[in-house]
Amino acid sequence: MAAPEGGGLGEDAWLDRETAQWLRWDKNFLTLEAVKRLIAEGNKEELGKCFGARMEFGTAGLRAAMGPGISRMNDLTIIQTTQGFCRYLEKQFSDLKQKGIVISFDARAHPSSGGSSRRFARLAATTFISQGIPVYLFSDITPTPFVVEALKALEWRLRPLLCLKNFLAQPSRRWNEKALRKLLTFLIRKCILEF
Repeated sequence: MAAPEGGGLGEDAWLDRETAQWLRWDKNFLTLEAVKRLIAEGNKEELGKCFGARMEFGTAGLRAAMGPGISRMNDLTIIQTTQGFCRYLEKQFSDLKQKGIVISFDARAHPSSGGSSRRFARLAATTFISQGIPVYLFSDITPTPFVVEALKALEWRLRPLLCLKNFLAQPSRRWNEKALRKLLTFLIRKCILEF
């Protein structure tokens, strides 16, 4: 575990601050109790693993073990990350509130923390909806190719909204296969969450 550089707090004070903040914000009984138990046991090593560094969005999205703390995937980190992703998408797409976002999930689950792909997808959907952004949430475990097909179907239904300047030089230009592939690739990278 590494305390932030230049923060002026010692490692113990920094960890105490991080865990106290977690206890105020976490609403999942299982992860909340897990952190309380680690604090009661004085297990600074495990607390350091949970709170040592915040997960980061990488080229493959969020990747971390499920469990309590800012280093793990859990209800709180999913909600916080989705809020940040929402802000990013709002800056990138002026029509986000008309276009919406597609969310799917797989079968992964971590019963001891209450985390699962399905739960995280629902939390992300709720976060987007609370910001007025439409969500197309699959109702069951979904392989990625199905998500791509959903995007194709939505593209034709929402065609005027998806004519992004990056891919179409003129609004009257006809769609060709190459432009459609570019658009779908772009949307997959920017507008799909898979948990």
